[in-house]
Amino acid sequence: MSTTETNRELLRRCYESYFVHGSLDAVADAVHEDFVQHSPDAPSGRQAYLAHLAEAAFKGGTSDVKRILADGDFVAVHHHLRLRDDNGPGLAVVDLWRVQDGKLIEHWDVEQPVPDSQRVPNGMF
Repeated sequence: MSTTETNRELLRRCYESYFVHGSLDAVADAVHEDFVQHSPDAPSGRQAYLAHLAEAAFKGGTSDVKRILADGDFVAVHHHLRLRDDNGPGLAVVDLWRVQDGKLIEHWDVEQPVPDSQRVPNGMF
């Protein structure tokens, strides 16, 4: 399997573990000790990031992964995120990850509320 495909599979496993099974196991195995976070809502560093995920607003929510795009060490995950106890339309999210030596070393994200379908006749996803 190529590096690109290996990295793509790593992110698929992490999202499935966290959002489907409610487990941090795959993520904990995947996060590099020197993890760098670019999101303003989450910390850098392996332990700090894992502690954040254990208490994050999206813990217990759902993520419907629409696509995973990978190019070498960079992997983008486009997904529909719904927070726990929120019956609204959710968020459209793109997470961008950099993988180094099989570990998640860097993360960026962009997210926006899913608007009413009349505003986006072609859909968000």
